[in-house]
Amino acid sequence: MSFALILQPHDVVLFRDGKPFSAGVDSRARSIFPPSPFTVQGAIRSRVLFSSAVDPADFATSSTDPAVAELRDLIGGPRGGYGKLLLRGPFLAKRRDGQWTRYFSAPADIAVAGGVSRFLRPLKDPIWQTNLPDDLVPPWIRGTEHGEEAQGWISEDDLVAYLKGSPPPKDRLLGEENFVLPEPRVGIVLDDEVGAAREGYLYLAEFLRVREDTAFWVEVEGVDPKMLGPAEGFLQLGGKSRVARYERVEARPLPRVFSHLPKRFKVILLSPAWFSEGWKSMHWSRFFSTPVKLVCAVIPRYQSLGGAYIDDENRRRAFHKPMYRFVPPGSVFFFERSEGDARALESLGPFSEAPSGNDLGRIGFGCAAIGEWDYA
Repeated sequence: MSFALILQPHDVVLFRDGKPFSAGVDSRARSIFPPSPFTVQGAIRSRVLFSSAVDPADFATSSTDPAVAELRDLIGGPRGGYGKLLLRGPFLAKRRDGQWTRYFSAPADIAVAGGVSRFLRPLKDPIWQTNLPDDLVPPWIRGTEHGEEAQGWISEDDLVAYLKGSPPPKDRLLGEENFVLPEPRVGIVLDDEVGAAREGYLYLAEFLRVREDTAFWVEVEGVDPKMLGPAEGFLQLGGKSRVARYERVEARPLPRVFSHLPKRFKVILLSPAWFSEGWKSMHWSRFFSTPVKLVCAVIPRYQSLGGAYIDDENRRRAFHKPMYRFVPPGSVFFFERSEGDARALESLGPFSEAPSGNDLGRIGFGCAAIGEWDYA
């Protein structure tokens, strides 16, 4: 059974990227937005744990209690794995007339030229030489006006229109200020011996205040909804374990306009993804039922994401998990497939690989949609 959760913070929030931060060593704790799947999966798994009859201390140790074993099989253990849990998201959501509308990162192949949104398209047989690898061609927009990258988020309806070949108008792109407001907080460290602030330990934490009509949308499978508790409740979200209200609602499929892969198709990332060769996979065929060729890609700057261990053994050795570079949402990959039929991406699973054998696709990485393209 699948369902969706609406997460609405009740206070300012801090979403870290996993970089170590210590007062006295660092002076600024930066927040990312929106939160990564690492943050949200931790909040949901913690909520399931605290709603169960299992003692968190027993869950974090090598207890042989059958209840602990059953819970670890469901949501994964403290040393790795996610059990049967399957997440999609998080995505942004805004409430309009009592209804929630999902928002997604604007695809990177949208450019604004002369105030009009247009598509960047692969340029076939450019007349100049490039240093692009793997015989890739550059993205191009025909015309004399300079094109600027369209940044922000677009609504689900606009994403569907985009997938059908209509780029969203510039005025329908929402910036970060439409979802959150910065609210930095200054912090100190007290010296217990003298009862005063310790010298050199002043720091700034970049908290964010989520607007009242904004929330985070995440879809959940693999666990009974009752495992989280009532249909509405509270959980801890992000740094400093800030309180967020959750509401259980009906799940929605990701936008999909093709039942089969077009001859020329593009994959748009809706959540971060990790690939074995940085920005690309060594074997694209693992995602499709037919041979494909990568023709072009439009990818913004990478995201560095990590996390922290929760089991005592790892926390004594290295509190922080390794950080990895992820391809950000909004990235667009242009493919050509061979002749013949091919299933759509949604039937093949998340568009992401995973480092060290962790199945990142289970916790929301690699959500994607498919559109169609033609040469410029």
